Amino acid sequence: MNSARYLRHAVTALAAATCCLAAQAAPSDADTARVDIVGQLPLRTACPSVDDAALADDLAAAWSAAGKPSTVAVTFKVQRHHVYDVVPGTDSPGTFHAIRHVVHQLACDGGDDQPHDVRFVIRFVDGEHDAPVVAIGDDDAPGR
Repeated sequence: MNSARYLRHAVTALAAATCCLAAQAAPSDADTARVDIVGQLPLRTACPSVDDAALADDLAAAWSAAGKPSTVAVTFKVQRHHVYDVVPGTDSPGTFHAIRHVVHQLACDGGDDQPHDVRFVIRFVDGEHDAPVVAIGDDDAPGR
């Protein structure tokens, strides 16, 4: 048998096998119906025991490191009581680590075994005589 012809048959057979495997791996309509879409939770829903005043006090170390005025969006995931993937949107290492530390200490409950995204916004402003002023708000991203 000609080696070019042998190679062409081998490639054709490999392509056919790949198509068969892809067809078997493709989700059916029944599989698609079982997909759960889990949305983003507001901070107060994910962590109902959060007290804004206490959280602002806990963020005093972050206030010291943050530029003022500034706004930091914080995202994290919660699954049952487990808080993870905390990502403060700041370039300041001190602010970043202080916020992560505080958020990891929050008492949260996602309500089920699904991971939920949580996003909230922290605003750091100057207070009278350099007293820390921290405002905590829900996600206020444009288009949401």
